[in-house]
Amino acid sequence: MIATQAVNADDRDRRRRRAGELLAERDRTHPESDAPRRPQFEYPRSRWSWLVAILFLVALGVIFFTATLPNRGRGVLGPEPAGPAPPFAAPEVRGPLSGDANICARRPCATGAGRVPACAVRGRGIVNSCELWRDRAVVLAFVFDRGADCLSFVDRVQRAAAHVRGVRFAAVYFTRKRRAEARAVAAARRWRLPVALDSDGAVTNAYRVGVCPTTVLIERGGRVRRSLFGAASEDTLVRAAESLVGRR
Repeated sequence: MIATQAVNADDRDRRRRRAGELLAERDRTHPESDAPRRPQFEYPRSRWSWLVAILFLVALGVIFFTATLPNRGRGVLGPEPAGPAPPFAAPEVRGPLSGDANICARRPCATGAGRVPACAVRGRGIVNSCELWRDRAVVLAFVFDRGADCLSFVDRVQRAAAHVRGVRFAAVYFTRKRRAEARAVAAARRWRLPVALDSDGAVTNAYRVGVCPTTVLIERGGRVRRSLFGAASEDTLVRAAESLVGRR
């Protein structure tokens, strides 16, 4: 009995030594790094996560777009109907002149509005609003190229102009592009109607424009009839222009 117990004790000692040798060999061949391991997180996955990401990006785009508009918080509903249209004189996008638009209505001119009233600024390469509505009604389209693609609306306005007599069609182009780039845009799109270059957004802001495109209908003499928001169809533009001269 005592001999059997001794044998069993010897077997246990041999097994312990064998287990210890195996562990030592494991430590030698597969050493553990002293650096702490980063916990592995299981991120929740949702079938709607991609949609949330897209909506977030769209929201950022809207914020960026509205932040770059020239309007300074006075509303984006266009000039008051039945009120006077704000006068302006600005470089024609295809002409030789450059610089900011003059939006001074009368003396004394406010700082940044120009040194003399806009109606008095005339010459080659200038779009003068007072000249536009002096003896005719005016369809005035506002477009810009930051955050929206509405330059093609000027093409539509130009086509509508070919169907209406006794009404002037013009556009105001707000852009931060360099003068040569803006001129290249006008040349590429073959704009022939008067297009005022609004490089600092002064004219666009004076007309309270924040929707691209916006079309302001102005009666002969410079009184605002109403404004159209969005890309009006060619037929709508023709009807609106004819209503200014009492044909519809």
